[in-house]
This record gives sequence, C-alpha cells and structure tokens, in this order.
Amino acid sequence: MKRQLLPFQIVIAVINASIAGIIVVLGELRDELGFSDTGIGIIVAAGFFASFVSQVAFSKFADRGYGRQMATTGIAISAAALFVMVVADDLWTWGLSRAALGFAGGLVLPGLRRAATVLDPANVGENLGRLVIGEILGFVLGPVVAAALVHFGGIRAPFLAFAIGSVAFLPFVARLPADQGKLDAVSRNPLDLFRYRRLQGGLILIFGYFFLIGAFEAVVPVMFTDMGADTTMTGIAFTAFAIPIVVVSTLAGRTADRIGPARVAIAGMGVSAAATTVYGFIPTVWGLTAVMLFVGFADGFGFIAGQVTISRAVPEERQAGALGLMGAAEVLGAGVAAVPAAMLYESSGREITWIAVGGSTLLLLLVGHLRLRGTEPFNTAGLAPDPEPTPTVS
Repeated sequence: MKRQLLPFQIVIAVINASIAGIIVVLGELRDELGFSDTGIGIIVAAGFFASFVSQVAFSKFADRGYGRQMATTGIAISAAALFVMVVADDLWTWGLSRAALGFAGGLVLPGLRRAATVLDPANVGENLGRLVIGEILGFVLGPVVAAALVHFGGIRAPFLAFAIGSVAFLPFVARLPADQGKLDAVSRNPLDLFRYRRLQGGLILIFGYFFLIGAFEAVVPVMFTDMGADTTMTGIAFTAFAIPIVVVSTLAGRTADRIGPARVAIAGMGVSAAATTVYGFIPTVWGLTAVMLFVGFADGFGFIAGQVTISRAVPEERQAGALGLMGAAEVLGAGVAAVPAAMLYESSGREITWIAVGGSTLLLLLVGHLRLRGTEPFNTAGLAPDPEPTPTVS
C-alpha cells in the first residue's frame, strides 16, 4: 500500500512546494515592490478563490477516471503561472498569477485524494495520513528551498526554479497509475452531495480550520518581517509548524479510523484555534516558533481526521466530488479570512487579529459539531460504530 501511494505523494508534494515557496517570500515581496499588507492579503486570497472554483467545477471528472489528466493539466498551468511571477511587478499581475497557481492546485488535489481513499476503504484514515506526508513535505521543503534561493539569487529566483522544475516533472505526472476504485457512471454535480448531513458538518469543520490557515498565510510572513525576522527565519518557523504534522500523520489517520474521525477532528482543530489566540502576545520570533511547533501536533490530528470525516460521509464512487468540496471549503475558508485578517493586522495590530481569528474558528467548529451530532458515516469499514447512529441524509 505504501508503494502504491508513493507516486501520488510525490505529485502532491511538488504542487504544494510551489505554493508554499511563495508564502515565505511575501514579507520581502511587500517591501521590495511596495505592496501594502492588504495587497498581500489580496494576492493570497486570489489563489484560494481560484482553487475553490476549480475544485467545485472539475472534481466530478476525477470520479469518472480523469484524475491523471487533471493532474497533468494542473502542473502545466502551475509552471506557466510561476514563469509569470518571475517578471511580475504590479499587484494585479501577481494576483492573477497566484490565482492561476491556485486553480492549478484545485485541478490536481481531488484526484490524488480520491486515489488514497479508494485503495483500501477499511483504512481510509491511514492512507489519507500517508498522502498528507507528501503534502506537508512539500509545504516544508518549499519554504526552505525558496529561502535558500532568495539568499543566493534574489527574490525572483524561487519562481524561476519552481517553474523549470514543474516543466521537468510533467512526464512523471502523465504516467500516474490509473484509478483503482469504483467510478461514477454519470458526471453529477458535486453540490448534490450536500444532501448528506454528515458531509455538511464535516465541511463546516474544514471551513473553520482553513479560516485559521488563511489568516496564518496572509499575516504570519508579514508579522515575522515586522518582528525583525528574515526569509530564512520565516522558513524555519513554517518548517517547525509543518514537521509535527508529518510525524503524527499516519498515527492520526489510524486514530481517526479507530475512535471516530469527527471526534478527533474537533479535538485537534479546537486545540489549534485556542492556541492561535495567544500568537499576538508572544514577544519574540523564537517564542512564536515554539508555539507553532506545538500547534503543529494538534493540526496533524485535526487536519487528517477532518479529511477522513469527509471521505467516510459519501459512497466510494463520489469520493473526488466530496473531497473536491472539501478542498473548496478549505480554500473558501482561507480566502474569506486572508484579506480581513491582513486588514485587521494593518489597522489594529497582532493582538486583536489573533484573538478575532482564533475566536471565529472556535465558533465555526461549534457549528460543525452541532451539524455532525446524531449522524452516521456512510463507509463504516474498519470504524468503531457510533453509539446512537442515525441516517446521514437529512
């Protein structure tokens, strides 16, 4: 099973590395090109909203067996967007190129996540956890590589290197293994999956968690720069946040399969949101990095269990549709938070920003919990039963 997942882990790592590599240079990009904090928020939000559109519109085709073609197209679009970033010097060009990169990621992700869930329906959590290893390794390596390239080649160097790497990677993506699961015979609109109340609750959890992530991506790089950190230090901080997720990912998936994904998701996400409220009160970069390291362990359990909650809420032939909606909820939550968080940071400072972001996330998690309560997973293979199951369709 590990070997079967490896190609998908590699592809998701590459697309994530390209996206994460941008995040770490946002603070210096702001200073070099004269963008405002709100402008940086707009660039971040553009990528999230474009990914939302592509996942809602195209995830259904992965359920019909076109995941490999979608991944190949996505990597090609990603390369083109990165080449534009090499020469872009105004806010709108940056926003459009970041939107193209987000759209590309939205094409790639649903098919890769579906591939993990259909390999072994009794071990959905463990396989999604293994896929997340690739996802987070890309998130870790992207900032580190970008920081090194900025140091030796200037702020444009990471985009050129990632663009060339994406082009070179296309032949590998074009030979991804074929889909092994039950395919959907009809190209149905993923929005019809909202009839599953358990899916609704899971999507609210994901939206709330990524509301936190959107604020994190828009504010933390700028905040680190304002606190005196350079690109290398910002890269170290993002690595400290991501490594614990890799460490616990497989365990988190097994735990979600064993005791219930919704319970694990709410616990992990709740700890992350509560810890985030203190970000604004930590006076040093190293202190903030230490807290981010702690939060990374909770995120590992919450993020992976949230994916398992979504996967187990729908039939096998609708996995990409549901996971596409999950991806859409991720980027919508992040996109909704990015600009307001950046504006709040610019106008009111970091203390108010992180109290507002953490508190909003906790409220959203409560709403998701209430919607999940009293529902039963669709796929119960290998999963401990709920004490009082009820139908998942409202």
